[in-house]
Amino acid sequence: MVKVRFNDAMTGKTHGQAAGILAAYKFSDFNTIADIGGGNGHLLRAVLAATPNLQGVLFDLPHVIEQASAVASDRLKFQTGNFFEDTLPVCDAYLMMQILHDWSDQESDQILKAVRRSAPPPAKLLIVEWMIPEESKPNWTLFVDLIMLGELTGKERTRVEFEKLLSEAGFRLDHVIDVGFNTFILESSVV
Repeated sequence: MVKVRFNDAMTGKTHGQAAGILAAYKFSDFNTIADIGGGNGHLLRAVLAATPNLQGVLFDLPHVIEQASAVASDRLKFQTGNFFEDTLPVCDAYLMMQILHDWSDQESDQILKAVRRSAPPPAKLLIVEWMIPEESKPNWTLFVDLIMLGELTGKERTRVEFEKLLSEAGFRLDHVIDVGFNTFILESSVV
C-alpha cells in the first residue's frame, strides 16, 4: 500500500511539471525515448502524446510497471528492472525526472553509468531535477536538500555538481533549460 501511495504522489507531482517540460523541450528529434525510473509513466505518456513519431520505453521496478501497464499503448513498451542491477533499454534518448536527487553521488554515478552502458552514440540524456543556485541567497531547494540528506542518501545539486557527475559517467552537459519552479532539464550527450 505504501508503494502505491508513493507512486500516486509522484504522479501528482509529475502532472504539475509536465507542461513546462513539454513547452521547453523538442522531443521530435528522437525515435525512441526511455523513461528510467519513470513511475506510472505520466511524463512519458505526455511526451508521447505531444510527439506522434516517438516510441517510448518505461523502465522501473516490477511492482511499479505492474501498476503502470494497466494503461496500454501501442507506442509504449514496459521493461521491468532495477537500474543498479539490470541492463537498461537501448534508445536514442533517456529521460530521468527527479531520480538522482534521491541518491548519493556514488549511487548516482552507478545509475548514470548504467545509462551510459546502454546509450549508443549520439544518444541524449535528459535529466529533470531541481537545482541549487550558485549564488548564496535563500532558495526553497536548499530546504528540500536538507530533507533529502536527512531522510534518504540523496541531495540536491548545483550545476557544477551535475556537470562533474555526468562527466565521470561518460556524458557531456550540453544545455541547462529552465522549465520554471526551479526545475531544469539538463541535456547531455554521450561522449
